[in-house]
Amino acid sequence: MNLAARAADALRAGFVLTGALLLFACGSTSNPNAGNPCPTLIPAPGADSIVLFGPGGHDAKDVIIGGKFYSASATCTREPVGVAVNTEIELYAERANLLVKDTVFPFFVALIDPQEHVLVQESYQVPIEFHPGESYRRTYAEKITIHLPVRNRAAATNYAVVIGFQLTPDQIAFNRARVAR
Repeated sequence: MNLAARAADALRAGFVLTGALLLFACGSTSNPNAGNPCPTLIPAPGADSIVLFGPGGHDAKDVIIGGKFYSASATCTREPVGVAVNTEIELYAERANLLVKDTVFPFFVALIDPQEHVLVQESYQVPIEFHPGESYRRTYAEKITIHLPVRNRAAATNYAVVIGFQLTPDQIAFNRARVAR
């Protein structure tokens, strides 16, 4: 078995096993100096990881690149009306073959109200640029600020900021099958 095939097998096996190993240190943290309440930051169920398939592929043997939210945090600052939720998101990417070029991971950030309605949702693209010979990479997404216009700033804790990858039907099926194991 050649090196590329072994790397692809290791990557496919790794995505089944590393879900528990990769940290998702998400959570709402407030700025300790300002004492500002902040929404909870959570990964979208089933959309916290992504795989990219080779041409025509749709299952584990066809995975060429995979990614996961590695960490995410939020701090809040006061605004004249409400709070600004400042998020920092870090992604982990791994490629099965060193010949696979750089890629882009699409993801979203949404603000959810206490009744679980989406108030704001924005889509983003994070370029993943591998260095020569590098099989994995951690990279920061841009810092994203969401404005939450609440009269009572303490009510900010009743809201949530949800992050997730924009997935195709095949990617959703792959993630569901992986969780079911």
